[in-house]
Amino acid sequence: MAVISAGCSSIPNPEQIPPEASVAELSLRGQTELDRNKYKAAEVYYQTIIDRYGSDTSTLTAAEFEIAHIRMKQKKWEDAETRLETIIARYESTGGTELPPEYLVLARNDLNRIPEKHRTAKTDAAE
Repeated sequence: MAVISAGCSSIPNPEQIPPEASVAELSLRGQTELDRNKYKAAEVYYQTIIDRYGSDTSTLTAAEFEIAHIRMKQKKWEDAETRLETIIARYESTGGTELPPEYLVLARNDLNRIPEKHRTAKTDAAE
């Protein structure tokens, strides 16, 4: 098992994250940082998942959702909306039924939580 070290108050350097770190390890670190409201540090771990394991669409979708959710917490509505719509579109495309269904539900829920005045697309994500 790889040891991933990062100082509590620092943003991890992606180049110093062990290359053998698994998706589960990176996700755990990302979630730990997210729980501590250290959004930039959490994003580094989720982006590392995308960079290293993004060829797996399920893994890509999960990591992309986490980054979109971070944007929601930061109230960066436009970026969150774009990311969430990308995830939803992936489910609506060929092969979308092979993806973990929970991220479709979560993406739609987050999209619906974006205040109307900050929405660029005036569609109902629940449809």
